[in-house]
Amino acid sequence: MISFLAGAVLLGAAAPVSALEIKSGNDKVAVQLKGHISRGVMFADDGNASKTFHVDNGNSESRLTLKGKVKASEQLAVGGTFEVQWQANPSDQVSMEEESIAGEFKERIMEVWLAPKDMGKFSLGRGDMASDDTSEVDVSGTVLSGNSGVADVGGGIVFYNPTAAADAQGLSVKNAFSNMDGLSRRNRVRYDTPDFAGFGLSAAAGEKEMVDAALRYSGTFNGAKLKAAVAWAIPGGSKDYSQINGSASLLLPLGLNFTVAGGSRDVDEMSAGGDDPFFSYGKIGWKFDQLLSVGSTAVSVDYGVYENIKHQDKGEQGTAYGLQLVQKLA
Repeated sequence: MISFLAGAVLLGAAAPVSALEIKSGNDKVAVQLKGHISRGVMFADDGNASKTFHVDNGNSESRLTLKGKVKASEQLAVGGTFEVQWQANPSDQVSMEEESIAGEFKERIMEVWLAPKDMGKFSLGRGDMASDDTSEVDVSGTVLSGNSGVADVGGGIVFYNPTAAADAQGLSVKNAFSNMDGLSRRNRVRYDTPDFAGFGLSAAAGEKEMVDAALRYSGTFNGAKLKAAVAWAIPGGSKDYSQINGSASLLLPLGLNFTVAGGSRDVDEMSAGGDDPFFSYGKIGWKFDQLLSVGSTAVSVDYGVYENIKHQDKGEQGTAYGLQLVQKLA
């Protein structure tokens, strides 16, 4: 649920397709086909009107993925990924004025990679920048329903201002809430180091002179699972800022879990009286593996504060809070 004279609730389901291994006559070649469908019903109330939407869930868009890998030698592996998404009525784009958006294929990933033994991985083409998903590390099991990227659901809904004229309404959820989740997917070159004691470092340089770097950690201790990431990025192009962001998520043995995220932008040319954009986010959840025989159950509550995202000189602040439940059927 998103507050600030507006609210949005998503009820949905994702239908994953188990990865299909395609065999070849060459045991050095492996091809994998997979994907999922992620549909939902979303209800939104902007403080003036309400509406129900049938959407594709922006928390994990419907997609189809084809991966290939060749063991070129004992010292070198080569591969590639081709991934497209299909969204009819994206949950972050529908609005009170536009509730029917035609679906279309969009490229997500089209890259090749080289992985020399013990030297990490080099990637070339359209794919994840190093900082992508670093604000959304989440082991709660409820990320499909809600996470720090609150604008992925209801992002196109415009806040209603009862004191403003109709043509003065204009600040949308996506303009007020950003989790600064890195630089997304771009045409770039990227390098990932080998993992060392659970840590991995990556760096990328992409189109429009964008650059970024990220440090990730994944490990278990005494039955607990911990994942974390922190990133630095310069988006290049016409965007005059650099940013630092990160997140961490801890899952304890009995299912209790905690997730935090945060980020800040350093704006190069700040107007008088302005403040840098900033956000902080937290989630507490519980994951039950045996509650229902059909699959694991996860519930969580979250809260976030997002400041000066669109305008750095108007003192804007948005708050987001939610209750999530995800039931797996497997």
